[in-house]
Amino acid sequence: MMFDVKSVEEAFEIIKENFAGYNLEQELVYLQSALGRIASKDVCANEDMPPFNRSSVDGYCVVASDTFGASESMPAQLELAGEVKMGEKPDFIIKRGKSAYVPTGGQLPEGADSMVMMEYSEDFGDGDIFLNKPAAPGNHVVFKGDDVKEGNVVIKKGCRLRAQDIAMLAGLGYEKVEVFKKLKIGIISTGDEVIEIKDTPQGAQIRDINTYSVMALSQMMGMEAVSFGIVKDIYKDIENKVKESLEECDITVVSGGSSVGTKDVTVKVIESLGKPGVLLHGIAVKPGKPTIVGKAKGKAVIGLPGHPASAFMIFKVFVSKLAKWMEGETENIIPFVEAEMDMNYPSNNGREEYLAVSLEETESGYISSPVFGKSGMISLMTRADGYVHISRGSEGLNKGQKVKVNLF
Repeated sequence: MMFDVKSVEEAFEIIKENFAGYNLEQELVYLQSALGRIASKDVCANEDMPPFNRSSVDGYCVVASDTFGASESMPAQLELAGEVKMGEKPDFIIKRGKSAYVPTGGQLPEGADSMVMMEYSEDFGDGDIFLNKPAAPGNHVVFKGDDVKEGNVVIKKGCRLRAQDIAMLAGLGYEKVEVFKKLKIGIISTGDEVIEIKDTPQGAQIRDINTYSVMALSQMMGMEAVSFGIVKDIYKDIENKVKESLEECDITVVSGGSSVGTKDVTVKVIESLGKPGVLLHGIAVKPGKPTIVGKAKGKAVIGLPGHPASAFMIFKVFVSKLAKWMEGETENIIPFVEAEMDMNYPSNNGREEYLAVSLEETESGYISSPVFGKSGMISLMTRADGYVHISRGSEGLNKGQKVKVNLF
């Protein structure tokens, strides 16, 4: 069976069309366990934040108009009406001609609409405070609801919860948040030559790298990863393992067995599992041309190249997108830096390339260098800080050219 090679755009479209809107169950989790989880519904503020007018400085609250024209030579003289304690609601009102000390974060008494910082004040202990700087209304004050108004959406469905999102929910008193359950991914390594990492290779044997790299990548993305072990290049054995994974997992990844060699049986296995079967076999991309994407029992089955560097890159670019669409994540911002190429790099016309690069930080910015190595070398990835996407039809990159480096 020869490849029916698709472009990268076609591959993404096929993946999205078949797996976006995947039916993941929901669960309620405590905030302590919510980092990196995907919100399964909008979360609205159940109260104003802050719930009171709050000072953002140490100083004296005032009616702003009392300070107009104040200066060091002609300070505003106001009667001290009291002192605000942290965490307590003031039991007095600020009227014209009066002031009170308020600490940072303290609640402004009723009637006050501005703050003058401590350093612009003088207290001679006679019951008055002298302020030598004018304050406009709202100066150094966070008014009730300035941060968030009651009823506003603070977390949107599909948001991957960050530390700042957790902080917002905590500030609003949410102990738990409703999220989608974690995607579960099953990992199967195939090949007569593949052995456990604890064993010593004999002859042409190689240790099982892909299980561990795919598992680590999956965990970095917040998925629950399960290893189904190493399977020899025997059709029935691979089929049984894939069926076992399909029963338990949302995504099944098979590394190895994706090219067109006589022993590469992943395509046949996927086709045997029922419709629609193989969705694509072959992407016009370097590395990773023989990638397979299939669907069985409504779940994703992915055939990764056996070469560790290729498997790593295909997972980063394609499987990560698949997972985000299945999880319903609405934003997918890949961290990147802009860098300058330190050399010319010719690329293959007709297919897109994901070039592994290393980065060096200089006074003028980042310098990116291609990481060279022969096909399948895992050191390509360990020496790289990220990758540059070279579009189809491009003749390559020029020395001095500014490029976007997507970070690993």
